[in-house]
Amino acid sequence: IAHQGRQPLNALGLLIANIKDAYEYNELDKATLDKSVKDGQRMIQKMSTTIDDFRNFFKPSTEKKCFRMFEGTVEAVRLVEGSFKNQNIEIINESCGAPCFVDGYPNEYSQVVLNALTNAKDAIVGKGVAGKIHIRVEMRGALAVLSVQDNGGGIPEEIMDKVFDPYFTTKEKGTGIGLYMSKMIMEKMGGDIAIRNFKDGAEVLITLPPAKEPAQIKTA
Repeated sequence: IAHQGRQPLNALGLLIANIKDAYEYNELDKATLDKSVKDGQRMIQKMSTTIDDFRNFFKPSTEKKCFRMFEGTVEAVRLVEGSFKNQNIEIINESCGAPCFVDGYPNEYSQVVLNALTNAKDAIVGKGVAGKIHIRVEMRGALAVLSVQDNGGGIPEEIMDKVFDPYFTTKEKGTGIGLYMSKMIMEKMGGDIAIRNFKDGAEVLITLPPAKEPAQIKTA
C-alpha cells in the first residue's frame, strides 16, 4: 500500500501546489478551483478504495466484475499524469479496435497498471531522458492485452528471470513487492503479466481472457 500510494500522494501534493500558484498569480477562478477540488477528491477516493481492496485481497468472497480494460487503465493514468508531466514524461494512452471487456477486479487491475507505470517512470528518471510511455489496449487473438512501453533503457538480461520474485529489487529504496503482487493479482483474475525488452526500453504485457458476457456491463 505504501509503494502504490506514493504516486497518487505526490500527484495530490502537486495539485495543492498548483492551487497555491494559481492564487498567487491571480489565476484561481471558480472553474479552476472546482476542477482542482474534483481531481483531488477523485485521488483521495481512489486511495481509500485501494486500501480497502488490498485489505480484502486474499478474501475469497471478493466478486469479479465485468469492466472495460481501457477504463481501468485510465483510472491508473489519472492518478499519476500530473506528477509524470512534472518530470517531463509523456503518457500516450490509446484503445484500438473494439472495446476489451474482461472479468476481474477493476481496482486491483488498476493497481497492476499503476505499478507498471511507476516502474517505467523510475527507469526513465534513472536514465535521465525525456520520457515517453506508450499504453495500448487491444484484442490480440483470443486475449485482451494491455501493453505498457517505455524508453527507459530496458532490463539487464541477467536479471530478467528474477523480476517477479518476491523481495527482488534493484532500487535503492525498493521493496521488491510490486511486480510480485502484480503477478499474483493477474493470476487471481485468470490472466498474466510479462516483461520483455523492446526497442529502447521495456514493455509490460498484461493479458486477460475476454469477458464471457460483456453485454451485462453498463456503458456511459
